[in-house]
Amino acid sequence: MTVRIQASLFWSDAGVVDDPSAVSFAKLMRLASHDDHGGRLLSEWFHRFATTPHSERALPAQFIDDVARAQGADPSSWDLARLPFVVTGLHNRIDLAELEAMGHCGEFRVSVASTDPTLQPFHMLFLFRQPLAPDDTVSGRVTCEGTARRWARLSTLSGQALEDALRQAFAERLTREQFLMVETVEQSLSPWEWRQWVKAPSATALPFVLENPPLFQQLDVERLNAPGALRTDFLSWMASNAALAEARRLPLPERFRPQSIRAASGVPRQALSLAGLEAQVLTLHPLLRQQLEVVGCAACHTTDADFVQTRADRTISPFYAKELEARARHLEALARGEAPTAPFGPLQAMPLLPP
Repeated sequence: MTVRIQASLFWSDAGVVDDPSAVSFAKLMRLASHDDHGGRLLSEWFHRFATTPHSERALPAQFIDDVARAQGADPSSWDLARLPFVVTGLHNRIDLAELEAMGHCGEFRVSVASTDPTLQPFHMLFLFRQPLAPDDTVSGRVTCEGTARRWARLSTLSGQALEDALRQAFAERLTREQFLMVETVEQSLSPWEWRQWVKAPSATALPFVLENPPLFQQLDVERLNAPGALRTDFLSWMASNAALAEARRLPLPERFRPQSIRAASGVPRQALSLAGLEAQVLTLHPLLRQQLEVVGCAACHTTDADFVQTRADRTISPFYAKELEARARHLEALARGEAPTAPFGPLQAMPLLPP
């Protein structure tokens, strides 16, 4: 079966994407929150941008204070549908399936952008887990074949039949139980900054708030380049894991990852230094540094792409277009029961690597 991207992998056209009963910023905040509303969580979250020790950005807090002045001091009474945020796309990330042990079938993502003239550019990505279905295992081995077949079958539909099937698929995946985190990429203050936000214990009246964990698969280049115990630890660890790292099959330990990463437009990015690593390791793995870097946000998004995959006007970058083609082929293979596993970082063959 040939997969059509616009039917099975990525949706940005009007229709269900503009139907607030199917997906909207207000609905996403309801699902992320404990109270089926999300206003209180949103207020705490946007104020947190200004108080995290590793980075302080005041504009999100100023924006949410303006909302309070316009809609009242009680965030639980706010009409979140009035806020200037637009859904820019829905993304099937079944290619992120974890096929080891009893894993999962990847993620379902919703990208959102601010249309406020001051809070610009400001992008959010809401992540939801795609759990295993009964037909996603064969003889105890995870294949995600059943979930992949259901996504692939959408490519045989069109018109109202496709819209109806998409509404059902979105409803099954956009649930409070399957919410994972929110990612943000924004330039409310230069330079651009990436963060991830997960539920964490709260010191306020809320049962939980959104806090910054270390970024997934992102090396803290600045700290790792500095002489000291952490760099020594990193080089020792890299010497033992170079082959998997160069193949982009190696999870990066939390101790080597930052809570946020920044990239300035038009300014060369600081490259990871592997000086001191055994010469034999570098000879056997000549692309080790570039492959380590391209799995992270900053290098991947600034080497061969715009800063964000889906713009506020719902157009996409050339890099993301290539990724979607690669994901289509990957979905076809999953639906055939081949159980392919994707590397960390770009899925497309021979992506442009950092210089």
